[in-house]
Amino acid sequence: MKKVWDGLGIAFSGACVLHCILVAFLPIFFPAIAVYTHETWIHVVVAVIILFTSPLAFIPGYRKHGLTWILATAISGLFFILSGILLEGRFSDPVTHGVSIAGSVLLVFAHVKNLQHSHKHHHQCC
Repeated sequence: MKKVWDGLGIAFSGACVLHCILVAFLPIFFPAIAVYTHETWIHVVVAVIILFTSPLAFIPGYRKHGLTWILATAISGLFFILSGILLEGRFSDPVTHGVSIAGSVLLVFAHVKNLQHSHKHHHQCC
């Protein structure tokens, strides 16, 4: 089941990266849709999903492989994603989206490493 949570984490964090990139560049090429591309509620919903699914992957993963750096990378990613949302309206969109993208990339990386090391540890012990 843990693989499912890492998979969902990768999917949602990847969707966050894609969304932020599209929101940043799509209006440049299609100015008429600029009004529809930046909805705060989308950021909040995705962040809440990421906040709830990430511990379901990282806590069992940490218990299995014991690698603190993976957990620290995940927490850093979550911190950046939340910061991106909290900074919205206080800083420009490129800044807030950049912070969110950085967090999502860190989180995807942490999920991938969590899967790899959990799988590696599984084969070493069994």
